[in-house]
Amino acid sequence: MRIVFATKNRGKVREAGEKLKEFGVEIIPLDEIAEVEAPEETGETFCENAYQKATYYARKLKLPVLAEDAGLEVETLKGRPGVYSSRFAGENATDEENNRKLIEELKKRGVDSSPARYVSFFFLAFPEGMGLWSEGEVRGKVITEPRGSGGFGYDPLFIPEGYTKTMAELPLEEKNRISHRGKAVEKLVWLIEKVKGF
Repeated sequence: MRIVFATKNRGKVREAGEKLKEFGVEIIPLDEIAEVEAPEETGETFCENAYQKATYYARKLKLPVLAEDAGLEVETLKGRPGVYSSRFAGENATDEENNRKLIEELKKRGVDSSPARYVSFFFLAFPEGMGLWSEGEVRGKVITEPRGSGGFGYDPLFIPEGYTKTMAELPLEEKNRISHRGKAVEKLVWLIEKVKGF
């Protein structure tokens, strides 16, 4: 099965693609299919944003489209950055800028770590209108000293529960096994298999 992945984030394509390949699903990055104007992300939840993107592109491209919205929720920051994770430091902010902003916000509150969780929400939309969704999470804590060069986003600051290493210090295979994205993809594949069986 071939699915268009509505993202320009190569890190997401690599992570989800590796996981889906195990189940015979091939991911095609959106920019390899067509130049389509992106929809505005107006959702207030990860679910709403993933749904908006997937259904928009599925209608435009007449192909099955997978979209994900994911982010980091930090307890000390009352759930922020949440749906604004990729633009925490402003529109078009880099990972480094977002990480710096997170560190500043934690230090402002006099803490050098906080309980946090990564959340991932996938929506797979079909041109005929049907859709499937799945979600995953990984709990842990964020720190104010970046460590590791792998991964992307807030990975250098996030230590999963039961680990002493940050996500950015883990090999990709290990990260995929425990990550919010990996868990959401596994659930999605299970749903795809169920639908195929009908």
